[in-house]
Amino acid sequence: MVPAAARPGVRAWASWWHDISAIAFSVSDPGVAQSKLLWWQKEIERSFDGQPQHPVTEALFRPGALPSSARLPPPPCWLEQIEGQLKLVDHTRWLDERSLRQHIEQTTGRACEGAAHLLGVRSPAALDSSRALGVALRQAHDLARLGQDARAGWLHVPVNVLQAHDVKAHELVRPQSQVEPSHWPALLASLHDQASSNLKAAQVAINALPRDERRALRPLRALARCHGQLIDRIAASGSQVLHERLVLTPLRKWWLTRTTF
Repeated sequence: MVPAAARPGVRAWASWWHDISAIAFSVSDPGVAQSKLLWWQKEIERSFDGQPQHPVTEALFRPGALPSSARLPPPPCWLEQIEGQLKLVDHTRWLDERSLRQHIEQTTGRACEGAAHLLGVRSPAALDSSRALGVALRQAHDLARLGQDARAGWLHVPVNVLQAHDVKAHELVRPQSQVEPSHWPALLASLHDQASSNLKAAQVAINALPRDERRALRPLRALARCHGQLIDRIAASGSQVLHERLVLTPLRKWWLTRTTF
């Protein structure tokens, strides 16, 4: 879905995004994880000074690497993601929705905004819509990984939200087989409705953009459709997401992508 000339840049950006996002989860020693992220912070600063050292940054910052319609994501798109990941090294749980929302805006929100720069959009409205879509994608992603992440010690449902629905953290971290927490349906409905409404709101905002910007953001809109379908399936599956990872089939994702206009 990405124009051929823009694919190398978008692919490099996605690779960088996934690489730094994996550090907090894949590196068991917090000190080592922090060191890796701080190294990336210096690498981004070097890259904007014209001295990239990593293959991914070299691919993006090399003169002539991007088509004329694209531009590099500005420094905040890079550095705020690193700042958000540094917070994640020390936060396996979140106390309130405000702090989690800030983290999501810094990470996946900025990642999607950066992708929009590489896809050639320029207007503040298009960039704001892309960042909002990134927040909604992350909320859907966290719901899809809820049980998987919780069993690994990562709980991305704020404590105040759990308390509001009278669901205990241990019921998600150590779910009993075939036993659904008594207040789980209300929590699931809340998490689904939040992600679903934000996905729809972001898509409405993108649909209101001029045709060229709306078309440029088609890859992000396709991701939104796939995530919307996925969380609808999760909502219909009860407590299944606490015990296993639910995904769409490749054929389903292909169809949703091909029918995004």
